[in-house]
Amino acid sequence: MSVLCRVATIMTITSVSCLALPGCAPATTKAPAAKPAAASHDHGHDHDHDHDEPESFADGVEKLESLAEDLAKKLADNAGEAADDAVHDLGHLLEEVREFATKEKFAADVAVTVTGALDELEECFGKVDEAFHSAEEKADPAKALESVKERIEAAFKALKVKATGEDK
Repeated sequence: MSVLCRVATIMTITSVSCLALPGCAPATTKAPAAKPAAASHDHGHDHDHDHDEPESFADGVEKLESLAEDLAKKLADNAGEAADDAVHDLGHLLEEVREFATKEKFAADVAVTVTGALDELEECFGKVDEAFHSAEEKADPAKALESVKERIEAAFKALKVKATGEDK
């Protein structure tokens, strides 16, 4: 189990809102212990996010998918810093969507599916972030994204079904 996955599991269990997600620590160090939501979450970027705040769980899922598509375009266009910022914005938006998910009155099995899909997105985008911040010269964020593309698509499919209530 990866360090990011373990951190995500611990944070989910303890219902901590501020997740140690993409870019919050260098990829070469161990993940820091979970911090409460009020703790500092600074990782060298300003917090003027390039996404609108979601108004609901479904809106958040839609915004997540749009931002993920934007990330792919930025990586394809070799827009390095802008793509890195998009990964960080995805991390913050994932936190917000997770908060909406905890407020939803999902049945237990649906809540497990939603949490699993959000965890999957967190891990996948974490791999992209690790590629951005890796000391290895051959680390390529675009290749990292491509390597987890199917996992991301499956997670979004699960989230959209739960957000809309439609089984597609």
